[in-house]
Amino acid sequence: MKIKAILAAIAVATVALLAASCTKTDTAKDAGGYYVEAITSSEYGGIDAQVQLEFNSALAKAFSGIVYKTADNDKKAIAACDPVWEKYKSVATLPFQLYFQNAVAEGEKPTKTVIKKYALLK
Repeated sequence: MKIKAILAAIAVATVALLAASCTKTDTAKDAGGYYVEAITSSEYGGIDAQVQLEFNSALAKAFSGIVYKTADNDKKAIAACDPVWEKYKSVATLPFQLYFQNAVAEGEKPTKTVIKKYALLK
């Protein structure tokens, strides 16, 4: 009888250990958002403002909720932005870049990771 109780206790402990080891604590290290900005200027208008609005709209349609930096999400962001650039690359006057910015607590500085640059036609 004692052996069955000991084996049952070991089985319960093993299951608990396995369950605990499979649980991943989300530190939000890679949580954030995908954004597009003009590379050479912080102020712009006209056609470049229209390009910016369409980039933002495309990203908003592609992502909702919490976003994580992954290779698949990088591809998804590029797939959302490339058609916008194709539409406007011949008339845009500023180059743009697609980047991921991680979410941070207030007072901390976020980091940006450039995913793709959209250069002007030469």
